[in-house]
Amino acid sequence: MIEKFTMMAMALALTAGAVGEAAVSSADTPATSALGWGACLGGGGVDGMECATLNVPLDWTNPAGRQVTLTLGRLRADGPTPAEGSVLVNYGGPGVPGVDAMRDRTLSPGSQPFAALRQKMNIVTWNPRGYQALVDSSCLSKGPARRQPDLPRSQAEFDQLAATNRATADVCRNQDPDLFDHMDSLTNAHDMEAIRQALGERQLNLYMGSYGSVYGETYAGTYPDRVRTMVIDGGGDHTTEFGRAQAALARDNAVRMARFTGWCASDASCALHGLDVPALWQNLVAKADRAPIPAPSAHVQFTGWTLRELASGRLIRGDSSDWGKLAQDIKAADAGDASGFAQSPQHPYPAIGYPVAECRDWPRPTSFQQLTATVARLDRVDENMGAAGTIVASSLACVGWPASLDNPPRPLPATLPPLLGVGTWTDYPATSRVVGQVPGSASVYHDGYGHELYASGNACVIARVDTYFTDRVLPTAGTEC
Repeated sequence: MIEKFTMMAMALALTAGAVGEAAVSSADTPATSALGWGACLGGGGVDGMECATLNVPLDWTNPAGRQVTLTLGRLRADGPTPAEGSVLVNYGGPGVPGVDAMRDRTLSPGSQPFAALRQKMNIVTWNPRGYQALVDSSCLSKGPARRQPDLPRSQAEFDQLAATNRATADVCRNQDPDLFDHMDSLTNAHDMEAIRQALGERQLNLYMGSYGSVYGETYAGTYPDRVRTMVIDGGGDHTTEFGRAQAALARDNAVRMARFTGWCASDASCALHGLDVPALWQNLVAKADRAPIPAPSAHVQFTGWTLRELASGRLIRGDSSDWGKLAQDIKAADAGDASGFAQSPQHPYPAIGYPVAECRDWPRPTSFQQLTATVARLDRVDENMGAAGTIVASSLACVGWPASLDNPPRPLPATLPPLLGVGTWTDYPATSRVVGQVPGSASVYHDGYGHELYASGNACVIARVDTYFTDRVLPTAGTEC
């Protein structure tokens, strides 16, 4: 988050050659907080949030250069004894303004999931660098995101996609090239370390939800000795070699489709009851790839690739109450009307924002030949959704993007303390794969839909997460909420 500068610049003891190294000496940690907590712009909300600002280097390889200002929010510990430390919270996005989300309870209306934890610990969040500045410059829209790119069918279409993405990105990048070039998750991990130092904490407790898991995984890989506890809630896997990670996601999608088709086979209310749903779906996709299927209500046509994207999204983020409609929509599309797959009449296609951080965090296709091979490989893993339900689909928005891959996936250090993963049945597989790399870690499973279970107020999850944060006691293996 970019604000007017109100504090002296604070730089970590990092040089250009040391950025990304794990070793941090105890001398780096101030004895007390260097932050000046006070009133928040817009008020403290019902929980009395306090705010502070912290200047950090725009470029961590040049600590003495230009500075940017982070806005921090704190729910100060309100128990009878002094705070036992701080929990640093990121809600994902990437770029969700944590101060607003926590203060205004935008992720948990009517409840504050940190209420009990706050009796023992300070709860701290921040607005990640850059996003508000780009919104204020009218670069990043507050409205609906743009369409996620379609799958190129030739080298010429691949080249056109690269040119279109580059032109789109340049509109944003030209507002502030230096800022645009320093919004990746590794840079945010260095910002998190600056926050730790400013808080005067020897170690951090981390709650990392959704894409915040990439921030947390990157921080843990860079500063493993600074992690006391870390909760990954509905997170992604930025710790496994990209090809293997996408194959795992494709297998996850196959499980989701199997659960849907199993319901359809057992419930006579399903519009496809008694049919071979996977075969029907695969034939529908192939038919749409030959000739896109009209969606008259939205005045568009959908290819098989787009149908896969839309269906996989519904299975990942939808509710089982949508399964009946999904079956109806598949049946109607097979009859020639794919209107039911449109996200809305105004914005029918899968959407994606400006991937300012993502394009620096994930490998992207560099040639049509490479992309075709990747898609074919994932089609063999999951015949139903293939690459459409993986990060490969999102990475199409990064083809031609004016950004280098600065923060590729890497394994977590085994020396980390045990971690805690939390996930719904759609989030759990990837989350558990991440925390499972660290000996002694545990995961909590929720056999239902939703996302970021702690932040959205799941009482069972909250109790177990709070115990882990305060006492470093993990739930027993096989715990379900």
